[in-house]
Amino acid sequence: MHIRLLSKRRPMRPDVGLGHCIKLLVILWILAGACLVSAAESSLEAILTGRLPVPGWKPEGQPYRYVPENLYEYINGGADYFIAYGFVALTGANYAPVSGGMDSVTVDIYDMGDKLNAFGVFQPRRDSRAPSLNIGTGSFGSGDYVAFHKDRYYVEIQAYITGKKEKRVVKDMASMVAAHLPGDDSLPHELSYFPEKSRIAGSERYIRGGILGHAFLDRGMVCDYRMEGKKVTAFVAFLSSDREAVMAVDHHRFFLEKSEKKCLPLEGFGMHSFVSEEPYHKTIIVKQAGAFVAGVYDLTSVEAGKTLLTGILRNIAP
Repeated sequence: MHIRLLSKRRPMRPDVGLGHCIKLLVILWILAGACLVSAAESSLEAILTGRLPVPGWKPEGQPYRYVPENLYEYINGGADYFIAYGFVALTGANYAPVSGGMDSVTVDIYDMGDKLNAFGVFQPRRDSRAPSLNIGTGSFGSGDYVAFHKDRYYVEIQAYITGKKEKRVVKDMASMVAAHLPGDDSLPHELSYFPEKSRIAGSERYIRGGILGHAFLDRGMVCDYRMEGKKVTAFVAFLSSDREAVMAVDHHRFFLEKSEKKCLPLEGFGMHSFVSEEPYHKTIIVKQAGAFVAGVYDLTSVEAGKTLLTGILRNIAP
């Protein structure tokens, strides 16, 4: 009888096995990311088709979607603003009255990736004269327009409505969208870096593209205070590491000295700090702390600025 011998399998080389594992992990990570994006998209479409519209209104066509690569097709001239703040995707839909006519409502939900980006997009567009509508985390609007943010989402609802009685539909739709968006209504934790005393409510904003126009302070939080009857501005810039933060302070000092401004050590604040005159912004004090650069400008009193800066440094300390 012929007996077939099983061939011996050579042991897999450790480096080959590790390579296969890494490739598999990368594939699984990509698939997981795709699933999360697909789930988020489905969730938003479900709000637009399953939760909306309100009674008396109907959808016009199917929801639409835009991503960074084609957002300009929808808001040409405004796409770069959203993309700069980490825009992920826009999901939206149009609605019309069941009774017919020319009235219309458009709901656009921008996925901005995280709370800070959504807040950053919303805050500069907020009309300080318009009352808050108590929708989502922050909101404002009128009969024809409502904007709000919640968690990672920024939402705009625009309408063309001729009848006064129907204008409430914009706010009703906004409230319904906010109620069903995933996430919570809390503000980004970065706002807690700023002490509350003397802070001007609503002045907080998230900057992308340079605090004071400086590329070395590319992104961070800015907030206004009322001190000794004058408005001053505090900031916290976010850097990628302690070393990058130190370099940012050095770049700032070099810029000021090149502008023929004297940079002196900020007494009592140790290394990587200074006091100087910022062009167009009076006195400025700056201090590096970990991966942050904090400062206060438009000061008429350095001592008052030191008190505020001390409170900021205390809040950003790990």
